Amino acid sequence: VIADDDPVVQSMLTMSLGRQFDVVGAAADGEEAIELARVWQPDAALVDVQMPKGGGLRAVHGIREVAPDTAIVMLSGHRSHGVVRELTRAGAIAYRRKGATADALAAALTDSIEVLAA
Repeated sequence: VIADDDPVVQSMLTMSLGRQFDVVGAAADGEEAIELARVWQPDAALVDVQMPKGGGLRAVHGIREVAPDTAIVMLSGHRSHGVVRELTRAGAIAYRRKGATADALAAALTDSIEVLAA
């Protein structure tokens, strides 16, 4: 699952990560991300920190509740250690900045899936 409120970013992530993963859905806000996770029970979710309807933090809490086996990687244009800590405590496994290469994001998703499975 990919969750980002910017349709261009969402489309680019879906295309680039779709080469290595089955992207089962794309969400434009936190509530959509939670619903996609509930329905699809994906291995991983790439979630933007700042989105409508509760943002990334709400999405992390909700995804962990409805799909506890989903590894969550957060994505943001900003780097705030306080926010990263809060998201990690909520259940996110990794954090990457927007602008990271598709290979770096794919590696973070794969590593997060493995961490959660261990």
